Amino acid sequence: MSGVSPRFRLQVWLLLAGLGLVLFFSGEYRDLPLPLDGLGMLLFVAAVWFAVAQVQASPRSEAEAQIAPGEWQAWVGLAFSSAVIAALLVAASLFQAQVPIGHNPDAVAAGKRIGTLFVAWVVLAQVLKRRWGGQVQADERDAQIELVAGQWARCVVVIGVVALALLLGFSETERLRDFSYPFIAHLLMLVLLGGLWSEQWVTAILYRRDRRGVQA
Repeated sequence: MSGVSPRFRLQVWLLLAGLGLVLFFSGEYRDLPLPLDGLGMLLFVAAVWFAVAQVQASPRSEAEAQIAPGEWQAWVGLAFSSAVIAALLVAASLFQAQVPIGHNPDAVAAGKRIGTLFVAWVVLAQVLKRRWGGQVQADERDAQIELVAGQWARCVVVIGVVALALLLGFSETERLRDFSYPFIAHLLMLVLLGGLWSEQWVTAILYRRDRRGVQA
C-alpha cells in the first residue's frame, strides 16, 4: 500500500476497526469453535492503532482545518461511547450472577474488553490533541458549547438515576432477586455512559450547526 495515500489507508483501517466491532458484538457462534468476540476486539484494537499512525502521517487539509478540534473530539467520543454502551448492553446478563465480579470469569472478561475500548479511545484522543499542537483549541464559543453539552449530560444522568431508583423501589420482591449488586453497578455505569454519550452528541451537533452558520 506504499502507493496509496495516507488518507485512504486511514479509511481502510477505520473500516477494519468497524468490522472488529461487528465481530465483537456478534459474540461466539455455537456451531463454530471460534471466539469471534475476542477476535473482533483484537482486530479493533490493531486497526485503531494503525489508524492512529495514519492520522499522524496524514497531512492536514483545508477541509480538516475548517472543523474545530472540539468537534473532532466530539465525533470520536460519540463513536467510542456508542461502542462502549453497546458493549455494556451485550454484557449485561453476565453481571446478574449473585457473586462478586472478581469471582465471575465471564464478567471479568467482558470488563477487560470494555476497558480496551476506553484505552483505545484515550489513545486516539491524545494523538488528535498532539496533531493540533500549536493551534488554539478552545475559545469562548467552545466554552459555551461545553457548558450547554454539560447541562444536557447532567439532565440525562439525573433522569437515569431517578428511573433506576423508581425501578428498584417499586419492583416486586421476586423481580428484585434478579438485581444482583454487580448488575445494579452495571446499570449505574450505563447511566453514566448515557450522560457521556449525550454530552458528545450535543457537542458535535452544536459545533456542526455553528460551522454551517459561519459557512453560510
